[in-house]
Amino acid sequence: MEEKYLFKIVIVAVIFNSDKMVLLAKRSMTEDVLPGYWGIPGGKVESRGNIPDILESEIRREVHEEVGIDIKNLRYIESHLNESGKLNICFVSEIDKGEPKPLDETEEIGWFTLKQAEEMKLTPHTLERLKLAYSL
Repeated sequence: MEEKYLFKIVIVAVIFNSDKMVLLAKRSMTEDVLPGYWGIPGGKVESRGNIPDILESEIRREVHEEVGIDIKNLRYIESHLNESGKLNICFVSEIDKGEPKPLDETEEIGWFTLKQAEEMKLTPHTLERLKLAYSL
């Protein structure tokens, strides 16, 4: 019998401003996983059912919940399966509407250069994703 794999799917969006700085969010200290670490806005895919463009829809929802902005021009960057069995999918995007602010489990936000991000306490795989996004 063929073994079935179940994945939790996590999606994130690298968001650039006009100065080619990237938006990062610091996870709340009350988070169960990696509290106080900086990362790319996103989260778990939670929708069920037949939803067209589910990944795009879910990343827009997650970014809006975490930092209060609408995003546009989503482009796929990469995906990987991490050590804990989560399928991580990364997009790059731009702000469509709104001004970023810390919301829902986000302690603070900021715009950073790649050089600044290299010196920060980042969630796993964040730096690799940022380097990919900057290389596009």
